Amino acid sequence: MQTPTLQTERLTLRLGQLSDAQDIYDTWTSDPEVAKYMRWNAHASVNETTEFLTHTINNAAGPKAFDWIFISKETGKPIGSGGIFWHDGYSMFELGYCLAQKYWRQGFAAEASVAIMDFARCELGAKEFFAEHVKENVGSGKVLQKLGFVYDSDGEYSTFDGKTTFKSCNYFLR
Repeated sequence: MQTPTLQTERLTLRLGQLSDAQDIYDTWTSDPEVAKYMRWNAHASVNETTEFLTHTINNAAGPKAFDWIFISKETGKPIGSGGIFWHDGYSMFELGYCLAQKYWRQGFAAEASVAIMDFARCELGAKEFFAEHVKENVGSGKVLQKLGFVYDSDGEYSTFDGKTTFKSCNYFLR
């Protein structure tokens, strides 16, 4: 199934486009504070953001990964991204998201996540979700709790390059 466009009150969630690369790079992928607790490192150039978008576009029709760019309806500009990804270990989708700093603590992560999970329930038959956040990233934990996720256990995860391992909090929504 192709990643569909989703609408919320303040956001349009859509598949990224290569033409978005500069805006995304300028707004959040180059920001070390945004990337601080992510699996990816801050992008050193717009070329890294283009590679990320190319990967996302190439996987858009697969059944195990659905990625969206969050577009502000007010400005028409990208403000973050997120999606669901099949977690083989738990046999359920994992929810993830990130936002440009300017948009933190305004409810955008929860708003986008509700739309993403509604899609997963209605179109993919998902009944349960997994999510995790770095222990120090308390704000992300608050978003998950607001969405109804319940803390389950401590865990850890590493950056894609394997250079950093984070202690995390694991949550489930059942």
